[in-house]
Amino acid sequence: MILKSRKVAIYFGLAIIMMMMPILPATITASTTSELKETVSTDTNEGTASYVETAKYLVASNQDEDKNLKQCLFYGKAVASTEAYVEVKASPEESAEIVGKLFEYNIADVLEQNNEWTKISSGNLIGYAKTSMLCFDEEAQAVAQLETSINASVITDNTSVYSNNMDNAEIINSLPAGAQVTPVEFIGDYIVVKAEDDTLEYIIKENVSIDYGFQNGLTIAEEQAKIAKAAADEAARVKAQEDAKAAEEARIQAEADAKAKQEALRQQVIQKTKAGTDFTYNPTMQVSDNDIWIMACIVDWESGWQSYEGKLAVANIILNRVRSPRYPNTVTGVVYAKNQFSGVCDASGNPSAKFAQRLASGPRTNECVQAVLQALSGVNNVSNYTAFITTGTANYSAYSDYMVIGDHCFY
Repeated sequence: MILKSRKVAIYFGLAIIMMMMPILPATITASTTSELKETVSTDTNEGTASYVETAKYLVASNQDEDKNLKQCLFYGKAVASTEAYVEVKASPEESAEIVGKLFEYNIADVLEQNNEWTKISSGNLIGYAKTSMLCFDEEAQAVAQLETSINASVITDNTSVYSNNMDNAEIINSLPAGAQVTPVEFIGDYIVVKAEDDTLEYIIKENVSIDYGFQNGLTIAEEQAKIAKAAADEAARVKAQEDAKAAEEARIQAEADAKAKQEALRQQVIQKTKAGTDFTYNPTMQVSDNDIWIMACIVDWESGWQSYEGKLAVANIILNRVRSPRYPNTVTGVVYAKNQFSGVCDASGNPSAKFAQRLASGPRTNECVQAVLQALSGVNNVSNYTAFITTGTANYSAYSDYMVIGDHCFY
């Protein structure tokens, strides 16, 4: 506003000067400066030449002033200074329609300004706001320096950086698009930026975009859309929170169910764990001394580290298999069956080297022989089960019936 009024004053002064001048012949006004000087011979002509030179000087001085005119970064800007919002109206009247709002620290371009109303443009919002509700220029920049940060970036490739704002200024650098610079102020056609060493550099201001650190105002439609989005976001947040809570509750319940299932299985295993229950319905069997020896060795092989009840159980598993139509009907057939007793036989169905050593050395305890003889006499502590597995690898839910003796599950 100052620049415009100053220019008007200068041009108005020139108009007054021209009105006071004597009327010049057409030939003089059409002549060059050198020709004009040659025609000046009378006092009147000398006065006219003086007026022309004065006019030229005033115009040149004004151009120099424009070139060196300093402006703050927020020149022509306004910032809302109320904690609530500033109503923006369609026309500069209290009764005019509200077309939007400038919220606290929203920024706007000043289009027109009078004592009471200021016409602004902020994003998609154009209208009139109360001048008293806004701060301008240096005051707006002071607010920005307290509330946010002002940044700038180069928007054109190979942007020249000058040492000063003079016409013959030296190019001291070239910046790519996107380069960040620290803005200081405007001076004529340039923006002054601070270099890393705190020296000042100059860039044509059309090549730089300033981020003032403040948001634009909102039209009524934009405000309603923002409110609707905020409500939707809040609803989504609440739902996500509820879903997370439900998922956590489901996880806790699933964990509790798993623990309950595990405890039920543990109780079932405890109930089926036998310290040695006699089943006396199995008839006795007639076997050879070699069969007894092989059985005693396999009992030692599978359960030598178990209790006597565990050894008796393994002996009865062998005899139950002999009686079962699903297995060979001899002790040797059962013991040397493929993939039945781990490591006992080789691929050809013959005793493995390690089991052959056991056969040669015999069972390591008398309990193994005693368990075989008692099983042969009809003492059965595993009912009609034909299989067993270590408790660490047992899948209890897959067995219709089972019992646990020591470290083995029989089923």
